[in-house]
Amino acid sequence: MSLTISLQFPAGRYVAAAWGDKDAVEWPPHPARLCLGLLDALHRVGEPCDMREALEWLSAQTPPLIVVPDEKGANLRVLDGIFVPQNPSAAEGVKPPRKQRSFPAIFLDPDNPTVFLHWPDVVLPAALDAPMQALFASLPRLGHSSSLVMAKVSSDGPPSGNGWRVIRPMSQEESGSPEFRLRVAWDGLLQSAEGAFDLEGRTAEMEVLVKAAARSAKPDKSLKPAASPRGRHDPRHRWHGYLEEMDAPPHASPWDERILVLSQVDGDRMGLQSVWQLTEAFHKALLDRWSRDPSRGPVPTWLSGHRSGVPGSDTAPTAENHLAVFPLPFGGGRHATGHLLGLGLAFPRPETAGVDSATLRFQWRQALSALLGESEEGMLELSPRDKAWSVRLRPDDSPHPKEALRPGRWTRPSTIWTSVTPVILDRHPKPHFKKDPAGWSKSCSRIVEEACRRIGLPRPEEIHVSPHSPLQGVPPAFSFAAPVARPGRPPRFHVHVSMRFSEEIQGPLLLGAGRFRGYGLFLPPTPKDLPSDE
Repeated sequence: MSLTISLQFPAGRYVAAAWGDKDAVEWPPHPARLCLGLLDALHRVGEPCDMREALEWLSAQTPPLIVVPDEKGANLRVLDGIFVPQNPSAAEGVKPPRKQRSFPAIFLDPDNPTVFLHWPDVVLPAALDAPMQALFASLPRLGHSSSLVMAKVSSDGPPSGNGWRVIRPMSQEESGSPEFRLRVAWDGLLQSAEGAFDLEGRTAEMEVLVKAAARSAKPDKSLKPAASPRGRHDPRHRWHGYLEEMDAPPHASPWDERILVLSQVDGDRMGLQSVWQLTEAFHKALLDRWSRDPSRGPVPTWLSGHRSGVPGSDTAPTAENHLAVFPLPFGGGRHATGHLLGLGLAFPRPETAGVDSATLRFQWRQALSALLGESEEGMLELSPRDKAWSVRLRPDDSPHPKEALRPGRWTRPSTIWTSVTPVILDRHPKPHFKKDPAGWSKSCSRIVEEACRRIGLPRPEEIHVSPHSPLQGVPPAFSFAAPVARPGRPPRFHVHVSMRFSEEIQGPLLLGAGRFRGYGLFLPPTPKDLPSDE
């Protein structure tokens, strides 16, 4: 037995502003929004005790699994040029001005349910079935007033298969950053919402705003009082991380797609060319802080990258696969500048690192405690010995992160991949590119093919190499430092690469000799970057 709530939007659209960005749509709908909408419906019907008990029971459940249509069945549009009057004022003589607004909306099938909230192990008590059905029958909308809804409670499971996206809540045992952060219900949500709704307080606040506007108003103009601060009367929210379940592609990189995102919250603005210095500083800080507590034992191979357990040794053989640290730049977009927004951590898949998944998760929690445990704010500060620069990082917990800080931006399965940082080639291409450009390009392509084979990827159908990346904001390869294999050896050659495979590859994708320190980082295109069939 299970519990499923299905939502059908008879007007064919779901309109609701995203948290922290009123110009973006909230998608998928947050579970807490549904409970708050039901609370409003409860008060409108007179607060029957049995219906309130049913809503309190629903709010106390764990975060649900969410099923929504894929991009073909959920069409994002922006409704522009709509004039909306302000809310009526409490003061006489105040004429609210007309304001032009835009409404981001998701257009859906109006004839069938399109959003499902599912609890696979929850059974609705028989005593609450009738009041719960009555409560949902009283729900007129979800989100904006134009977002009409028809809700239904059942024990049937949600749809599955092609055409549907399954978004599940993360468990505490999982590593990495969530793809979504959604507001979820909790057992104190109703009381918090009712306490925040203060009608007398709102009226008094509006009177103060009107008086402030009147002091600077012109005689021939209507008053334009400021709006109440956004979120002023919101209840306390609880956020939960969600991941989208996706069919495993035929090929995946050696790293797990559940990467951990560390966003920069303070410090110097770093360019993409500083990737080597920044990732080296992170790696040294990780190993140093792990070693401060002898009870943790030797540094795990998948963290240090050295089988001998001697970090920094030039002769120690490296492990087959280990933790990769890579930059998260503002790149690829129209106004991209290439500056860093944070760091990403890619965990090796257990089968490629010679460790079982439970041990890997346990050791990573130890490492994260070592990294962030010394700071009361849960932050990590990185800087070189000469203190020439400083960066402060922490795990990203923003409900509406920037695109580069979303794990899916780097892990989305794709056939097309373009380098954000240049690929360090394992050997020098021959002949020289000035003497024979075509021969040089073929030599580079062969080296890139071997690098793909080395990490278990198929041979690319197309490979294009160039000193320059086609991505906006990404510096040319020659502006990056050229690390050496060993002291006294010449610098390694590095180049930007674009590849096309015959089948989708699951990211994150890092290639070449510097892949564990942020070089050879590839980016898949977003759906809007690809040509449309229409």
